[in-house]
Amino acid sequence: MAAVREAIPRAEADPDRPVYHFRPPANWTNDPNGTLYCRGWHHLFYQLNPFAARIGSQHWGHARSRDLVNWEHLPIAIWPSTDRGETAIFSGGATMAADGRPRVFYTSIGRPQPEQWMAAPADDDLFVWEKYSKPVLTQSAHIGGAIAQWRDPFLFQKDGATHMVCGGGTSAGRAQVQLYRATRPDLTEWKHLGAIFQTLDREIRNFECPNLFPLDGKWVLIVSPNRVCEYWIGDLDIARVQFSPTAHGVLDPGDAYASNISADEKGRTILWLWGRTNTPPERGWGSVMTMPRILSIGPDGYLRQRPAPEFETLRGEPKAFPGRSLEQPFVAAGAETDCAEIEAEFSGGGRSGFELRRSSDGKPGVVVSIERGYLSVGAARAFVGPAERYRLRVFLDKRCVEAYANDGTAAVYNWFDAGKDDRSIAVFGQAAGSRGGPAPNRAAPPRLEGLKIWPMRDARFSLDHFHV
Repeated sequence: MAAVREAIPRAEADPDRPVYHFRPPANWTNDPNGTLYCRGWHHLFYQLNPFAARIGSQHWGHARSRDLVNWEHLPIAIWPSTDRGETAIFSGGATMAADGRPRVFYTSIGRPQPEQWMAAPADDDLFVWEKYSKPVLTQSAHIGGAIAQWRDPFLFQKDGATHMVCGGGTSAGRAQVQLYRATRPDLTEWKHLGAIFQTLDREIRNFECPNLFPLDGKWVLIVSPNRVCEYWIGDLDIARVQFSPTAHGVLDPGDAYASNISADEKGRTILWLWGRTNTPPERGWGSVMTMPRILSIGPDGYLRQRPAPEFETLRGEPKAFPGRSLEQPFVAAGAETDCAEIEAEFSGGGRSGFELRRSSDGKPGVVVSIERGYLSVGAARAFVGPAERYRLRVFLDKRCVEAYANDGTAAVYNWFDAGKDDRSIAVFGQAAGSRGGPAPNRAAPPRLEGLKIWPMRDARFSLDHFHV
């Protein structure tokens, strides 16, 4: 805790640090852990290195929020018990137990094999957590022998029982998701049911951070396979230990990873992701969480991801621009900023989009564009599909950017570099086939149907409870 506090002034002094994406008080963060909604609070645990702004020395940081936007930083929840041989606290999940109180589960690292451990709150505010006296799952539980890279428990309820999935792979290098069922109501004992899913892709040797959860009458499986996150939608048969997918997609092709899931009192399913930022460690911070995304299944059977609407409370006064042909690009005069929400609609073919954090000599920090049914954010590209019009929502937060196309059909997070004075926003369009040929044969340029830009205020990150 003292190490984190000491790093806060350096982190806060960095003008490139995001102001409304969640971040710890200082130093490094990665995977979201143990996400849950309890007694009116959204709780987010997260991988934290208290001692440096780089990955290492994994602890579980902790924060809570009433509205998904403004956060109270809480004391570090779980740290390595060196007297028990722990060297790191890897990722995991959370659930409500039969006594109406939450439990968190994590992968304990330091012994010859990983173990799954449980912790329970010692107070009603969930500030203090106590570990169970022994692991709740070890490799000896597995039906067919040890699982390689075994970690990242995630909890869910089905048929009146609590279940868990963990990631890993076989000794032969085939990625799998393992399924378990709690055999005691206090969740201290578990039975291995078998592998619920495995990939046919031999390039993927293990799955990290598996999430298995119900959504709109189906079941969704998300995995982090050491590349961009992937998901499957299908049917789950616990008795047969079988998940039967009917749809498969990429969750986010940008630099987001290590998903977790929670559900709130409104019945919403919320997706959490680690957003990398590639920040130099000497700046005192590293990485953020992407904006919480509300999940649903679209009429085409694939995922929809929409930013939590609570972020609209951070909007300032909008700057509106009327529709026009994009035969010539234009700079959004009077809308210079490095933190904004942008809403626009484009029609026509070709390529159109934004140059964000544009310098005075016309160099963009990042380009967000739509072309031939694909949304691009920097080098990352997501399939949206053919449409007569494309509606984009873009969230700019210093060196982070998130873009959503056509009501969440595609979502992309990415990071970029820009100069501290680079704050212009330019809108451009390029007709299909416009790079050659006589002018009479060229297609008409795309059209901007409308544009709004809201400057975004800072979210509140309170340190009132950040103490031992």
